[in-house]
Amino acid sequence: MLERLAASWPRRAQVKKPEREPFFEAGKEDFLESLLPFRHMPQYLSGPPELRSRILSAGWLMYNAKTVQIETEIVNPACLDILRGTMPGLPLEAVQTAVCETMVDEVYHVHLVEQASRLTRSRRGLEDLVIPQFNLVGHMKERQQRSADPGQRRMIQFATAVVSEIFISDYLHLLSESQEIQSFNRMTVAAHRHDEMVHSPLFMSLAQLFSHGLTEAQRAAFADVLAEPVVWFADRELDVWLSLLRQLGFPRADEMIGECRNSGAADLTALDYSAIVSMAQEIGLLDSAAARDSFARQGLIA
Repeated sequence: MLERLAASWPRRAQVKKPEREPFFEAGKEDFLESLLPFRHMPQYLSGPPELRSRILSAGWLMYNAKTVQIETEIVNPACLDILRGTMPGLPLEAVQTAVCETMVDEVYHVHLVEQASRLTRSRRGLEDLVIPQFNLVGHMKERQQRSADPGQRRMIQFATAVVSEIFISDYLHLLSESQEIQSFNRMTVAAHRHDEMVHSPLFMSLAQLFSHGLTEAQRAAFADVLAEPVVWFADRELDVWLSLLRQLGFPRADEMIGECRNSGAADLTALDYSAIVSMAQEIGLLDSAAARDSFARQGLIA
């Protein structure tokens, strides 16, 4: 399968397609209100329409910034570890080819979303909006800092990349098909999702090969690590939202986000994590009681 994926890249990769010229539709919003974690809060619903529109624009910029951080701080560093030959089970020619192609895809995705963000910032007057680091990246780095073993840190990076690449297609799904938002925004997300639909099975295959190259103790550690990024990906990023709302001058932003926190930092119900559980079962990661406990501790299995 890896060989087929690698061979198909010249035909299917978006970087190989003609690039779309950016265009702006003044009468359409930049983002879907249904994706705001505070969309039902009375503070938001009572806000002025023009400010709520700016929040949607900020949501689009935040969405793109998260994409950039996933690609540059999670996925591509994991790919570099594979290319350096430091990941067990993965020094294979088909793997190296597919990973190189994936890195080109990911850099092109950064170009796509940065182009769309520049257009939005310019047209909406949001050039100075600063978007902080996302909790998804912060959780991964904090988990890495708790380990002195370079191999364990690489494993954490790889596990986070696997989970991100499996989930990101669903993350992109709603915007890629919405007729409510800017057409260029929708087309940008759709182009990105087109590639990510291939990256998901690719990273599942990489996880299988990696797992088979580990010792029994390392497999147990991988099973333990793999469950955590699922919860990190489900983080509602309320700290980032609070920063953006403050910058936009949204009244009662602290109060609103504080009330949102009462529902928890992460929302696992928004994710279909069955593919992660199935993959872990298929490659034998859940054969041990310790591994099952790890997945249960994160709320992924009963």
